[in-house]
Amino acid sequence: MRAYLCVSIDTECDKGLAWKSKRPLAFDGIFEGIVARLQPLFCVHGAKPTYLLSPEVIRDAESVEALRTLRGAFELGAHLHGEYAEPGAFEPEVTKDFQRDYTEAVERQKLTYLTELFTRTFGNKPRSFRAGRFGIGENSIPILSDLGYEVESSVTPFMDWTRSGAKGLSFLGAPTQPYHPDPRAPAKVGASKMLEVPVTIRPRALSYAPFVGKYVEPRWLRPTRGSETGIVDLAKDEIKAARAAHRDRPIVLNAMFHNVEVIAGASPYAQTEAAAEGIMDRLEALLVFARKEDIRVIGLSDVPELFA
Repeated sequence: MRAYLCVSIDTECDKGLAWKSKRPLAFDGIFEGIVARLQPLFCVHGAKPTYLLSPEVIRDAESVEALRTLRGAFELGAHLHGEYAEPGAFEPEVTKDFQRDYTEAVERQKLTYLTELFTRTFGNKPRSFRAGRFGIGENSIPILSDLGYEVESSVTPFMDWTRSGAKGLSFLGAPTQPYHPDPRAPAKVGASKMLEVPVTIRPRALSYAPFVGKYVEPRWLRPTRGSETGIVDLAKDEIKAARAAHRDRPIVLNAMFHNVEVIAGASPYAQTEAAAEGIMDRLEALLVFARKEDIRVIGLSDVPELFA
């Protein structure tokens, strides 16, 4: 079956070392990152990215205007860093919250705030979503379904986030291809009407080694680090594995990164222009591979149509 590629971009205010937000809030990652660098690259390759917007971006009038006037194909979705959402919104130095740690009532209020803010601002409801820090929990899928979302993209296969401060937030054993999740256990297949489109992550050879395997970082389909060859090889590996397991269904790759990674000094990953250019080069290598292999680059909310 044919393969497809999603490029899903967490879109936030500018950060620095240790993910500390710039003060006052700054949005060069919108103007320079998306408008000047990312979207022109996607246009060249006929690709449709998905920009997942955090609340502080939607509240910034100049960022909104820049996003409204983007050229080419793109999708806007939603991204919750709960500190920026009512009730109790504030501007944190570092976004640390996992939304699964809120009470069901507070998580619902914050997701409702984000969804209504997006809808008022852009005139349509968001259809795709990713949690900040990938922090979905047992209440997240039912709430998102109630709010009209069609696609969720927080599941990170082969990852356990306990060491990041989220005890029990584990996606070990989660599928690597799109699936309908269990409403109360997003890492498991179930009967939710929503579609989970997991981030494309593959294990390394040492991942299954006794004792040390759990400390080995798996390979992410992410241009943040590595080489141009490495990101393409990872895409090939997932396509091969998915075709062996799912011969009769479309294959979906889901690359992710942050908009702030492609400009110098706005994230921990690119403190220099050379580092930012390296991320752009690896992203372009993935897009070139997709064009060569006739892999369409589609939005997250386009994925359900493949499985209708």
